Amino acid sequence: MKLLKWVVGILVCAWIGQYVLALALPSLMMEALYALGTKQQGYNQLAISELPDEEFRTIVRPSPDLLYASCFYNLEDGPVIIEAQIPTRYWSMQFYQMNTDNYAGITNQREDSYRIGSTVNVTLIGSDTSADGFSGEVIQSPTQRGIMLLRASAIGDREEQQAALLASRCDPA
Repeated sequence: MKLLKWVVGILVCAWIGQYVLALALPSLMMEALYALGTKQQGYNQLAISELPDEEFRTIVRPSPDLLYASCFYNLEDGPVIIEAQIPTRYWSMQFYQMNTDNYAGITNQREDSYRIGSTVNVTLIGSDTSADGFSGEVIQSPTQRGIMLLRASAIGDREEQQAALLASRCDPA
């Protein structure tokens, strides 16, 4: 009977522990990534990565067919302006909050307003900031800190895609 109580106790703790782990792990991972990223590139700045190879681990599970640029943002001092040119082939801008949730995204694959050759101008504001008074596309971040990730196709001739990423920016307003 004593053994049965121990086994039941262990199973209950394991069952509860999996939920605690599932809630805590994404935030812990993002905190570690944010600390490493801001140490390497700072925050509210766009950093363009080299074309990924088998040893590239700045991005989790990178695709060798994509070019990457990232901006670790911090909205404590105010909004951040993100400007990006849209190249011919696949391109996307994704926003992640500190628990790894993707809360906003823009791509040239769906919306007609984000077409080849145009420029996306985003004002990224915090959850406690009103969207009134800002022009253009306004995205409200649910957290004060997070990551914006730009991706562009690297298949074939990638000069245009690289030029588009190089012309992009992420700066404090």
